[in-house]
Amino acid sequence: MRLRRLVCVLFGTAVLPPTSWAQRTGDQARLIFTLSAGVIAGKDLWSVGAQPIQPTNPADTIAVSRKIRSTLSIGFSGTYFPGEHFGVEMDGLLLGLGFEDACRQIFSAGPSNTGAACQNIQGREKAATAVVLAAGPVFRLNSRSLVSPYARGNLGLIFSNQSSLRTIGDFNTSSGPGSITIYDDDHESRVDPAFLLGVGFTAAVARGYQIRWEVRDNIVGVNRITGPTSQASVVPPHKVDYKHLFSLTIGFDVVLERRPGRRY
Repeated sequence: MRLRRLVCVLFGTAVLPPTSWAQRTGDQARLIFTLSAGVIAGKDLWSVGAQPIQPTNPADTIAVSRKIRSTLSIGFSGTYFPGEHFGVEMDGLLLGLGFEDACRQIFSAGPSNTGAACQNIQGREKAATAVVLAAGPVFRLNSRSLVSPYARGNLGLIFSNQSSLRTIGDFNTSSGPGSITIYDDDHESRVDPAFLLGVGFTAAVARGYQIRWEVRDNIVGVNRITGPTSQASVVPPHKVDYKHLFSLTIGFDVVLERRPGRRY
């Protein structure tokens, strides 16, 4: 009960500005810069049910998959409203587009390193950073009120520095460490399309400052493996797939230009 009361007090303090300032509001934000942070939910990326590994007859076979990990994001944006409702926004988003792999051995023709390599792949996490640069229109309501809901849609590009295809399993032998490249890739980094759709609201907390909450659909292009290869250590068949990575963000606005409103 005490925790619930504390949360209510903190939430109310963050949303509601001081009464004296609230009675004087009526200004309209025109030029806004925002710093935001959020949590992005993970998503399955690709799965191959039967991948031949060792050049034996019959071949050692594994099932391998990869998913996009849940991660954090940090964003910086600038928005300009020439009028009351419509504006334009430029957005830069830094997100950790990391992966988590899973592996299961299906068949083994005899003693080999396939099982050890598969165990090494199972549960392995790979950190990666991606940058999204996008721009697009914004529509808002109640631009002169304390709370102003809005919706936006941005189009841009995602720059990633981690291959979503390359998969390597490590193992140890009596002669030293070794590895099996399950899937290779001829590109270490890629540039793909990205779309950002968001709805939220801003709440004025002082003259020139706002807090914003937003639910966002980050639609990013990521290369996905579409099927197995005839052997290991080659580039697999793949295509760009658009993943919906939903996020919840909170931001802090600095209003650099206002259109004065009425005073009470």
